[in-house]
Amino acid sequence: MREREDQSGRRWSIVLAGGDGVRMQPAVTRWLGRTVPNHYCRFLGTRSVFQHTLDRTLCVTSPARTLVVVGRGHQEAWSQIGERNPGMILVQPRNVGTVAGLFLPLTYIRARDPEGTVLISPANQFVSPEQQFLGEILFAIRAAEKLPAKVVVLAARPDGPDGEYGWIKPGHELISLGLHSVRAVTTFLHKSEPAMARLAYASGALWNACVMAGRVETLWRLGRQVLPDMMVLFERLGEVINTPKEPQVLRDIYERMPVCSLSRDLLARVPGAAAVMEMQRVWWSEWNSPERVMKTLTRLGRDSASVMPHLRAAAAESRSAQSLDVAMAHYAAHDQ
Repeated sequence: MREREDQSGRRWSIVLAGGDGVRMQPAVTRWLGRTVPNHYCRFLGTRSVFQHTLDRTLCVTSPARTLVVVGRGHQEAWSQIGERNPGMILVQPRNVGTVAGLFLPLTYIRARDPEGTVLISPANQFVSPEQQFLGEILFAIRAAEKLPAKVVVLAARPDGPDGEYGWIKPGHELISLGLHSVRAVTTFLHKSEPAMARLAYASGALWNACVMAGRVETLWRLGRQVLPDMMVLFERLGEVINTPKEPQVLRDIYERMPVCSLSRDLLARVPGAAAVMEMQRVWWSEWNSPERVMKTLTRLGRDSASVMPHLRAAAAESRSAQSLDVAMAHYAAHDQ
């Protein structure tokens, strides 16, 4: 499925694996006896969701044009990458969110191919079937190439008003690719209160799958527009790539790097810069909580998987903590 030979305006891939999976850590630690970011865990089969994500991107772009972002202390990443041999593995000095996770590798891509198109894939997602999802990715890349001023975001049809997912409200159609409609975006809603999630669900909004494609310079201009102070830091890094100053500059800029989310702090502030394409015949789930992983395993008939008791225990503890927080807030309100 790889397309295009080496020339200006090539296709690139970024795998975002720099997160620590904080919400999943209680379950993972119970299960494995140690702290491991959940995207490196093998909940099903012989590959982690990180490995599935990397293998998918290597079907879309060549290994030389695939960049992986990991966090400090992510020892599991190296053995799981193994012989897959991506073109660059970047270790973030610290985890400061998904915006920095994107613009760090984009700085290196821009230095080599500012006219390129990049696919951005978070490493903590379950999708099925793989081949159908690969097709949807290629449609998103084609859409980004036909709409060079837009960032094209994949979205999933929701099965309920889940407030833990981000939402996208689609607008009018921009282009069609076969049976796929690529639409304007009217609103991004980042992880909402239950009432807002119910309203989003009732209005026909879609779940934000956080998989996106866009031109390198389009993404860079968007960063400059919304987060100019952050982009000054990455432009400083871009000036010293392949010089002796590069490692120190990388450490220095991450000392000053703000914590920002792609959906909340970038895309939601300029929804008109994005387009959305609903995935067809793809089962998608973001595995960032015990409840999500349990729901997937149950649907697959894997209730007896060794991790399930640990997921249930962690989910129960989380619900108890949330109930206590609500009770304390209620008590404080009445005590004033």
